[in-house]
Amino acid sequence: MRVDFLQASRLRPARVLGALLLTATLGLGAMPASAAAQPVQPLRVGDMPQIRASLKGRPMLMHVWSLTCAPCLLEMPLWAERIRQHPEVAFVFVNTDGLRHAAAAERRLAGYGVRPARSLIFADDFVERLQYDIAPDWVGELPRTEWNPPRQKTIVSLGPVSDALFQQWMAGARKGAPAAP
Repeated sequence: MRVDFLQASRLRPARVLGALLLTATLGLGAMPASAAAQPVQPLRVGDMPQIRASLKGRPMLMHVWSLTCAPCLLEMPLWAERIRQHPEVAFVFVNTDGLRHAAAAERRLAGYGVRPARSLIFADDFVERLQYDIAPDWVGELPRTEWNPPRQKTIVSLGPVSDALFQQWMAGARKGAPAAP
């Protein structure tokens, strides 16, 4: 199931402009490297089945983002709070900017206080192969969030995940029933 960004939430131009200004003000190198919670790990073609298998039986939320994606950066503080509130969920963050931007991605996550269970970054310049590995029908829209509750159907949301949708997912996981919008 997909949740279309335009149906789930509408970003106001002022919020997008604000995020871009915040990004420009902070700068990609403004945060010290020592603030990073953990180094991002390379994501290579063929890694996704192993990652999913390693988290089998535990709810997993995979969030795909980029340093240049304004909606991605707007929702980073929300993800930091969600991660703190739901330690039972394995949050996996995947950055699409490539290995040459690994340090900037680490600083960005640390700057927003985002500390996922795993932090990955595309390690192949042919990004279509990695996109296909994540989901064969995905063509690169960002942000992309995949909710994988145990023994339930995977749900994909394109665009920012509203608090209402996130809470619906968490409630469905607690009840053991599919949490579809």
